[in-house]
Amino acid sequence: MAKARFLWKSTCSTCRNARAFLREELGAELDERNYAKEPFTLAELKQIFKDADPREFINPKSEAFKAMGLKGETLTRERALELIAGQPNLLKRPLTIVGRTMVAGFDRDRLRAALS
Repeated sequence: MAKARFLWKSTCSTCRNARAFLREELGAELDERNYAKEPFTLAELKQIFKDADPREFINPKSEAFKAMGLKGETLTRERALELIAGQPNLLKRPLTIVGRTMVAGFDRDRLRAALS
């Protein structure tokens, strides 16, 4: 059975749909973290994004992004991690990690490819 780390927010319908797809259709075993209930520390985020640029996983369409006035701002890697640590709703969700592959959002094809 394929294994994946699944970082999600339980109140997000996209996250719930992706979780069901991974478990039921792909038969994946998930190591889950509901970050709405158990927020990330900055140290954890540095570990999660050690092989990826966190700026690529910030959702510019999120209410948090808009409320923080981040449009047009050039973020450093460190600043992006600090912002996500302080406001996890900035993350595109869910975030599925399989080995060194990270898939943001509910993309069936990318999830299938990552777990095959």
